[in-house]
Amino acid sequence: MTEVNDNVTNEKQEIPVNTEKTYIVNENPADNHQQPNIANQYIPRPDVSQTVSILDWILTIIVMAIPCVNVIMLFVYAFSGDKESKKNYFKARLILIAASIIATIIFFIVMFAILGPRIPEFVEEFEDLRRNYGF
Repeated sequence: MTEVNDNVTNEKQEIPVNTEKTYIVNENPADNHQQPNIANQYIPRPDVSQTVSILDWILTIIVMAIPCVNVIMLFVYAFSGDKESKKNYFKARLILIAASIIATIIFFIVMFAILGPRIPEFVEEFEDLRRNYGF
């Protein structure tokens, strides 16, 4: 008989010499020699995005200064192209524009709720000013 130390309880157990040892083996022999799966491990990828040149920024600023075209190009720059920094910049601009539109709508709703009952008074005062000063 051989003595084996139990790691959990730290007690010595006796194993008969005639005991058969069983091993769990993968049924597929091709899988026995594969490397461990590293899909769940974080592997940083190098930054391979292209740098946005000064000329590219100048052209972008000129295009964004053209009315109506700038709205279309804002979406084009945000969702296409190979330069990640430029795409991220325009995505951030879209987020800020959406946030400012939402804040403006909330502001007008609150102002209308507060000043709404007094709107006829304001209209009457405006009419008096117009009559008195002729504008």
